[in-house]
Amino acid sequence: MATKLENLELEIAHYKNFEKHIPNSDKFCCSTVDMLLQSGLIQVSTAFEHALANLGGLTVTSKNTEDLSDGSDAKLSTVRVHRSGKSYNAPVSNISGKTGILRVQVYERKTNQFYYFCIPRAAYEHIPPAGNIEISFELDGSPKKTPSRTVKQNWWDYEVSSFEELSK
Repeated sequence: MATKLENLELEIAHYKNFEKHIPNSDKFCCSTVDMLLQSGLIQVSTAFEHALANLGGLTVTSKNTEDLSDGSDAKLSTVRVHRSGKSYNAPVSNISGKTGILRVQVYERKTNQFYYFCIPRAAYEHIPPAGNIEISFELDGSPKKTPSRTVKQNWWDYEVSSFEELSK
């Protein structure tokens, strides 16, 4: 999938957060990587899969049902405003047909923070094919760990503390 110019800054933020975990990234030419990122020529989601696999001792499989050899799927999400500015959530989309854990990195742009989630299949398998997971945040960018209404799943229950934990 092509990187939209309007999302380029967000893609770069995601990449910079996990870059050190990409195999041989210490040998990359920084100016070349930056130029490729600024041009949208690096597929950030694929780089994310490789960073997770490298740190977690897995293999990238890139199948429709999974991205990694343990059956899990890698997802990147950025928190965004919707419902006319009344809601601020991180959507995790394209989950239909996934068969394992979702390994999710969420970027919250107001506070420039990253959050990580390992969501088991049992927690999302009830979501209809066109549906998404929506991880809630307060409008100021802080995590909304306690839902304001009754929900089937509080996605914050699946938060993990670091990229390292996300990959294990």
